[in-house]
Amino acid sequence: MFIANWKMNGSESMLTGWLEGVDKTLDKNTQSECILCPPACFLFQASKIIKKQELGIALGAQDIDPKTASSLTGGIGGSMLKELGCEYVIIGHSERRELFKEDDSLLLEKLKSAFFANLKVIFCVGESFEEKEKGRTLNVLKKQLEIIYQVPLNNLMIAYEPVWAIGSGETAEVKYIKEVHNKIIEEIKSHEKGNFLGVVYGGSINSSSSKEILSLQEVDGLLIGGSSLEHKEFSNIAMSINEKKG
Repeated sequence: MFIANWKMNGSESMLTGWLEGVDKTLDKNTQSECILCPPACFLFQASKIIKKQELGIALGAQDIDPKTASSLTGGIGGSMLKELGCEYVIIGHSERRELFKEDDSLLLEKLKSAFFANLKVIFCVGESFEEKEKGRTLNVLKKQLEIIYQVPLNNLMIAYEPVWAIGSGETAEVKYIKEVHNKIIEEIKSHEKGNFLGVVYGGSINSSSSKEILSLQEVDGLLIGGSSLEHKEFSNIAMSINEKKG
């Protein structure tokens, strides 16, 4: 899967142009491997265009509120996201863990909210540079993964994003990615999660680095940040999947 995480970027014209560009560049089979996660304010427009143009792209949200029914000002619940056409939701991104102090108890409630709304979850995990240097990567990831076993989630995808690589222009070495993905897969399978959607990699991805990373059997896709904002660059990355299949 190729997940376009726009973060806090976008406009109506940008969204329209992006979807038109991706539609012209990618065939329907490749589109079916793509998930667009724009800011919440553009989800309705994205859903309308995807339906009208009969695109194969799936829609995802960047966040979900932890309560299924609440009077929370500014809150967006899972049922609302589902009604807007979302199939996926990102939970646990390192930026939200750090900036909004999202701890395991809050993330667990968000996972439950996604479960009740029947949304597929892209659950993010990753270690800091300090944790990596101290050789604690696998312990950190194992602890971050513990909460997913408390929710009967099916259709779960793990996004491994080393915190030190996000937005840095530095991508983890292929050997390192292979090792970490292998450990995550072993950990998930040991708990027998149903319909596991695999592990995708994120962290300063571009069309130059994507091919080598996707050559790894352990990598099931990419979570793409800044490089997903330009439809040409995103499409070039997505077309890497054809080389992997070949």
